[in-house]
Amino acid sequence: MQNELGRTIESLRKAKKLSLRAVSDITGLSFSYIRDLELGVNRSTKQPVNPTTETLQKLATAYDHPLENLLKLAGLVEVANAFEKILNDPDINDKKKEAVRILMAMDDSDESLDRVIGILNALK
Repeated sequence: MQNELGRTIESLRKAKKLSLRAVSDITGLSFSYIRDLELGVNRSTKQPVNPTTETLQKLATAYDHPLENLLKLAGLVEVANAFEKILNDPDINDKKKEAVRILMAMDDSDESLDRVIGILNALK
């Protein structure tokens, strides 16, 4: 039986008319892993698949879908709530919210993160 996260990401992929291989090319994830996510189970081990925040970010970007929603569906409610709290806080200005959205949408590679950290440290 498929889980809600799996049904959602499969539906998003099909709505974009993307093949598993196309999503693999966009995200850098293997097409078999993406299919396992859609099914909610690792087909080799028969164990549930538990995607990382980084994986969900890649899929959210590929499908132009809110990361917070995928995080909630994956059971990562604390992370999703932290993002929502920042983005919905009226005391946080729009520029800071824009920065958070950019950080949430960016590639989680060490090189990208190191560049961002370097820039932020230079602005202190």
